[in-house]
Amino acid sequence: MREAVKAVKRFVSAPAWKDYIIGPFGESFQSATDDKSIDAYVRELTTTIFHPVGTASMSPVNAKSGVVNPDLSVKGTDGLRIVDASVFVRFF
Repeated sequence: MREAVKAVKRFVSAPAWKDYIIGPFGESFQSATDDKSIDAYVRELTTTIFHPVGTASMSPVNAKSGVVNPDLSVKGTDGLRIVDASVFVRFF
């Protein structure tokens, strides 16, 4: 994340953007100038949204609900499996 912030700062400081970007937004972004302050900026603003896991629910083979079977095959397809964090089982 630190390197991503540095890359964004380099990107927006390119001459091509001088007539489009008039300045940084937010005091904390402006003050993120070294590794320690960038780390603090990232920790302050980082969050998880947009269903980072559990978006392809698993259900029993014959269930009408769910996206994948217990063997990770996608319901209604042949030869397709989902093998990533989207099938984590949610217990809450």
